[in-house]
Amino acid sequence: MRIAILVVGILFSGCATTDGSADEGVDTAEITSSGAWYHLDAASGLGPATVTVVNGYKVKCPNGVTARTCHVSALVMPADCGWECQDGVLSLQGEALLRDNFINGALVVTTGMDTYTHDGLGAYSAYELTAPPTCAADPCPASLTARKLNVASAGTKVTSVDFSQADDPNYVLDPTRGDDQALSAAHLIASGHIVSHVFRADRVWRLETPRPTCDPQLVARGYADPSTDVVQFRTVAVAERAQAPDGEGLSWLVRTGESPTTVTFTSGRNDLWAQQFDIAKSTCAITVTHEH
Repeated sequence: MRIAILVVGILFSGCATTDGSADEGVDTAEITSSGAWYHLDAASGLGPATVTVVNGYKVKCPNGVTARTCHVSALVMPADCGWECQDGVLSLQGEALLRDNFINGALVVTTGMDTYTHDGLGAYSAYELTAPPTCAADPCPASLTARKLNVASAGTKVTSVDFSQADDPNYVLDPTRGDDQALSAAHLIASGHIVSHVFRADRVWRLETPRPTCDPQLVARGYADPSTDVVQFRTVAVAERAQAPDGEGLSWLVRTGESPTTVTFTSGRNDLWAQQFDIAKSTCAITVTHEH
């Protein structure tokens, strides 16, 4: 269900190339079909489907022909892709991206994502945005890497992601969703272009499958203050200066640390932090480390 989450926050900055180029554009080179990203052009449930390689590349299709667009006999989705996932991915209400392999004429999907609306792939190439697995202090992440989908390059270090013009209001109103995805195993997938070391997002894809074992950010928001809407910021300093729009008290949350196994959050109320706690990525177990 696509509902915009009304959250007050600052823009999460993101990706920028060293030369400030607008976009890497598309390529007509042939790539390996295994593990490639495809756009779902047409589908008949889990039956026959048509897919196109993202960013203009070509692969060897199941019929042996090298092309950008391939026809497959069926779609094989991950086991955890239930009705909600299939409705989001296979309904074509959004722009579905699939990462998968051709096996015996079928497309065996390992990752399925879709967008907020069905308005095409956007004006720019699609990228994978990743963050370092560790972070010692806010803001987390402090930097990212932008890598064009279906390219084996190391990518480009970037300073921030600007979601202000993204098509999905959830990211416009709450850019920390982008932080969370970039730090997750699925990473942040977005189309956009790079201007002055900032990745300006155009389209943003949300993960439909495989489902993560737990969502530390969602758990942290519920734990920080289950009785009110918690506003998440990128730094404690900004959170402590923030004012609630209605003049009432403000409960806030900041991601202040990251390790391969744990996410650290600091929560507070108005101009004071109240608690620091860790959330285990594998189990979402909560451990309080400091209290104010």
